[in-house]
Amino acid sequence: MKPSRLRFKEFLARVRQGHLRGDRLVDPDAVQREFQRPFAGGPRHGRGASGPPHEFKYSRKYLFNEYALLLHGYYWAVGILLLVVLGSSLITLLPPFILKVCIDDIFVGKPLSLARLLPVGSLQSWIVASPKHGLLALVLILVAAEIMGVALSWLRVLAVQKLNYKLAANLRQRLHAHLSKLSLAQLADYRTGGIISRIMSDTDQIIGGIQNSIVTPAGAVVRMVLILIILISTNWKLFAVAAVLIPPLILVHLLIFRRLRPLWRNIQDDRSMLSSRVSDMYAGIRVVRSFRRSATELAEFGARQHTMVRKQYYTSILGRLLATGWAVFVPAIGIVILWYGGLLVLSHQLKVGDLVMFETYSIMLLGPITQMIDSMQAMQQNLGSLDRVCDVLSQPPDMPDKPGAVGVATVRGRFDLSHVTFGYRDDQKVLDDLNLEIPAGSTLAIVGPSGSGKTTLVNLIARFYDVRAGAILLDGRDIRDIRLAEFRKAFAMVMQDVFLFDGTIGENIAFGRRGATHDQIVQAARLANAEEFILAMDAGYESQIGERGNKLSGGQKQRISIARAILADPPILIMDEATSSLDSASERAIQSALDQLMKHRTTVVIAHRLSTVVGADAIAVLVDGRIVEYGNHRTLLAQNGMYHAMFTQQSHQSGDTLSDELNWTPVVRS
Repeated sequence: MKPSRLRFKEFLARVRQGHLRGDRLVDPDAVQREFQRPFAGGPRHGRGASGPPHEFKYSRKYLFNEYALLLHGYYWAVGILLLVVLGSSLITLLPPFILKVCIDDIFVGKPLSLARLLPVGSLQSWIVASPKHGLLALVLILVAAEIMGVALSWLRVLAVQKLNYKLAANLRQRLHAHLSKLSLAQLADYRTGGIISRIMSDTDQIIGGIQNSIVTPAGAVVRMVLILIILISTNWKLFAVAAVLIPPLILVHLLIFRRLRPLWRNIQDDRSMLSSRVSDMYAGIRVVRSFRRSATELAEFGARQHTMVRKQYYTSILGRLLATGWAVFVPAIGIVILWYGGLLVLSHQLKVGDLVMFETYSIMLLGPITQMIDSMQAMQQNLGSLDRVCDVLSQPPDMPDKPGAVGVATVRGRFDLSHVTFGYRDDQKVLDDLNLEIPAGSTLAIVGPSGSGKTTLVNLIARFYDVRAGAILLDGRDIRDIRLAEFRKAFAMVMQDVFLFDGTIGENIAFGRRGATHDQIVQAARLANAEEFILAMDAGYESQIGERGNKLSGGQKQRISIARAILADPPILIMDEATSSLDSASERAIQSALDQLMKHRTTVVIAHRLSTVVGADAIAVLVDGRIVEYGNHRTLLAQNGMYHAMFTQQSHQSGDTLSDELNWTPVVRS
């Protein structure tokens, strides 16, 4: 295992070698390794033999356009917010000007000349009557400005937070909705930790960009422009001398700033990877502990995390160098102002108050400049997160509905598979020219050796993937011409790998039917022979089962899954060895319930134990993507072929042995 120091050195070497494509840091070796990785996904898998992974390169213009789309419908709120920022900026510029007036007029015994701007009356007369009156008026103006500034600051903060919360919620909803429509292969590429990172962490980072790209820069720009106008109008010669130091600031910006964005993007990728690794570890904690890999996993996590910390620190140094450049040159401008401005005062070309105001505004100029630097630096993280989210949003949805796709009012459940060919890659055929009829209300069992295409066939029937060639018809209509959401309403699935949600037993059973009553949940659990163990738990149907149902045994989880399908009451049922996790007694206890469930509905069963499918209306023996035998139990036994050999072999085994563990080679008889 590489230590974090070595990993960080390799990272720096890639940076120095200029491995930047667009705005992202790319590791050519990692791309090559990814390209050579064995294929592990579905038809839209972006890697494997089909080619290297697609690289998404988004320009700043594109990403800022995304921000504009994100703000659509909130322009009025942003407008009001900018007005508040403008008001706050104007108020902050008031004290130096009042100080100038005090130095040039009040402190030398002159009346307040600004009072002449007021309408003629007792107030004007009172203010100009004495320098003390003028000083009091200026103090009152400062007090009023301070109160108004605090009020506007409160209003700005609350308005920004409210806008951020709404935008973050909208973006999470949009991203969540889009992810839910992506292909299974694409979701497998992102992995659970990566998905969570994008939905939760990245969205928060993106919304922070509203502050960094609009609110803070707007206030800073307003103050900078106003200060520059004041400085130039006060004495343009003094401003010109001070402006000599501006080019070095621009040079520092060009040398350092452009390197920050790809580095922050790389750090975001590391953070997503760490989230995925933690998620994988705790999802498979039993495997980790059984193979005594806890220490190794912790060490690997620590090395990767420390590498990310080194990257963060390195990037922070670059950002600090940028800020330091500004922090050095801007005060240097103040020194130049003091020297040249002092000469102008001594030669009576500039008033003392003007010089103090000029110096004060030049120092105040450092504030908005620093804010701009910090905002632009933080914006790199925001753009990095937005780039990752754009990666997701740019992915096409899984099997979008065709124009003119229709719904289905009534589903009888007849399937016709005509010359179906399918492979997860262009150069692969998992199913080859397969033809099959499944009459409505019948039960079809699919048996065969591991890797023969059983699960793939079921996935095509459920339209988790679309066929490459041929067609699958439901009640005479191509399933690709049916709206996907309505097509899947007709299905319920009971899988071998049961997935239960973190929640109560009742909630997991009710997942099969929206708005199910407690009585309906109880009835479904009773039919699935699950009521006995449910009532034995402390809270009954309100018992918490933990993440993925880890508080239940395999057989209990399977019965909850069956109860969920019973409650759904669909016209089409898919079962992938639904009783594989049950002992013989439990299997016999619920077999009658399953028989009732399968009556009058189309059922497709993937079976390993042939004893569970003897009552099926038809059995298809699948080998290498082709149906080599087809018929009911008696017919296939009479053929003395593969099915007969396997059923005979299983019958002589003690217990129920999985057929995948047996020899599926047909018995050759002389």
